[in-house]
Amino acid sequence: MNSIYRFLLLSMMVLLWSCEDAIELKLKDNTPKYVIEGMITNEPGVCQVNVSQTKNFGDDNQFNGISGAIVKVDNNGTSVLLNEISKGIYTTTAINGTPGQTYFLSVTIQGEMFTASSTMPEHVPFLDFTLKPKDYDSTRTTPMVKFKDTPGVANYYWFQQYINDKIQREYKVLNDEFTSGQEINEYLVFENTTKDHGKNIVKGDRLTAEMHCIDASVYTYMFSLSNANGSSDGAAPANPVTNINGGALGFFSAHTVQRKTIVVP
Repeated sequence: MNSIYRFLLLSMMVLLWSCEDAIELKLKDNTPKYVIEGMITNEPGVCQVNVSQTKNFGDDNQFNGISGAIVKVDNNGTSVLLNEISKGIYTTTAINGTPGQTYFLSVTIQGEMFTASSTMPEHVPFLDFTLKPKDYDSTRTTPMVKFKDTPGVANYYWFQQYINDKIQREYKVLNDEFTSGQEINEYLVFENTTKDHGKNIVKGDRLTAEMHCIDASVYTYMFSLSNANGSSDGAAPANPVTNINGGALGFFSAHTVQRKTIVVP
């Protein structure tokens, strides 16, 4: 499955998120800004950075990739240059993420440098993903994820959602401010918010939950992004709180990945 979410012009990827989809940011003005959406995970060979530029409100939502950037990831004195595999998409298999390690990102675009860092948290086991008959409806289905929080340390979680391997706009972020060390049972919401009945959830559909253990800065970004996208009070929404330094939008995340899939009975 594609991991990044709508790496949120979201959409981390909400974004958000196909790795090549644009994050849906609601800018206060039409000044073009660079968007950097990057991640490295504990899965072998998963390190990708998307570099794009925002568009005007009336433009289409196609990924506006930027070519020719110099993209590097550093860890423990080793610097790895990412290759541009398509316009604005930079990857490498030369570095693997390890829990407890800090990774440093630098992106240079036409002489401008943007930097970020992220520390990969320790792995928290994803115990179960279940769906009860009473929680199933064709337009709104709410399966439950279960995991046990690690006590004595601040933990942050990001759940991405897929239907038949297609990433969904919806995602959930959690922290353990009031649940440290407890077993967590939390609902995810899979729903069709359109009038297209062809997008309803039907028996035999595969629902996938992808659990990421993330650091505090990525949690802040994802949480503020969900608030920006969900703003309904008529006020101009604020941009999500990025961990990218230098004036770009977006985020850089070093996180663990676990996933579970269920079939709608």
